Amino acid sequence: MRLIQVLGATCVLFQACAANQPTTSQVLEIKSRLAGVETWAMQLQGIDSPGRTEALQRSSFDMLVIEPTDTVQGMEDFPIRQLVGKLKHRPSGKRVVIAYLNVGQAEDYRTYWGKDWQAPSLKATGSPSFLLSCDPDGWQGNYPTAFWRPEWQAHLFGDKHALLDRILSQGFDGIYMDWVLGFSDPDVARAARSDGVDPAQEMVDLLGRIRAYARKSNPEFVLIAQNAGYLFEQEPELLKVVDGISHEDLSFRGEASSDWNAGDTGGIATGSKESRELARLLTRIRARGVKTFTLDYTLDRKERNACIRASRKCGAVPSVSRTPLDRLPEWPASAFR
Repeated sequence: MRLIQVLGATCVLFQACAANQPTTSQVLEIKSRLAGVETWAMQLQGIDSPGRTEALQRSSFDMLVIEPTDTVQGMEDFPIRQLVGKLKHRPSGKRVVIAYLNVGQAEDYRTYWGKDWQAPSLKATGSPSFLLSCDPDGWQGNYPTAFWRPEWQAHLFGDKHALLDRILSQGFDGIYMDWVLGFSDPDVARAARSDGVDPAQEMVDLLGRIRAYARKSNPEFVLIAQNAGYLFEQEPELLKVVDGISHEDLSFRGEASSDWNAGDTGGIATGSKESRELARLLTRIRARGVKTFTLDYTLDRKERNACIRASRKCGAVPSVSRTPLDRLPEWPASAFR
């Protein structure tokens, strides 16, 4: 991706937003697109590994969230558009295909990462200056950003090389936006205070800009925000700019940057108080008419069943995998119904 000037374009974008709002029938189509999703799965790595694309095509999940692989350095020629087209069709009917998009962190393996960029350290910010710190959960190559700054947003949308623009051109049905929770990160909050902005409001504003921009190209484009329930608590307006909210670790979590077969890629129980609070939050969001999803991590069948029960109890659609997310879950879609 290349830097563009977005400050002057911001007003134009919001003026265009009103003129490009979806019609009533299109809104119903957007809602029904997610309303029919009762099973889902995510794969973010290893899509180019032998047999993985075929496994994705054979799967019967109603919705798949996958890596837009052509945005990874060295994978620019990966035929992602053809894969998306194939994944949308399955023997039992159409399928929703969603692209992963990290809106709050820069990833050093993306095509936008410049050769002269310097990653942040535990003691210093990086270069460009919107690179603030290292991922607090240990995900390697991921760096929280000052996401409200135009210099970062230019890598997300507004140019043919930007992530969202490439996702739109490849035919995805929507985006699964990660690190929406970044507004609460201490390093991000510190930078926001220095810039004189409210990070929670800025995140909602960013998602609104992304929504408006995407729907200029595709009025039926779907936006799902990961781990966004806590943002909803601070900014209820969030529900006006997303179509779904997903949450990790309702029941079990795993360690970051680990191997699929490692024992720490799942099965670490979420604290009971935290789990209850998250369940109540998801129930509240679902009551507001927004589709909710959960993603837990475990290696054990009994724990998987517990994850499914807990998710369904609060009205969400469950998925259970392992933290590397480099292949589909071990269990078929029918296990999640």
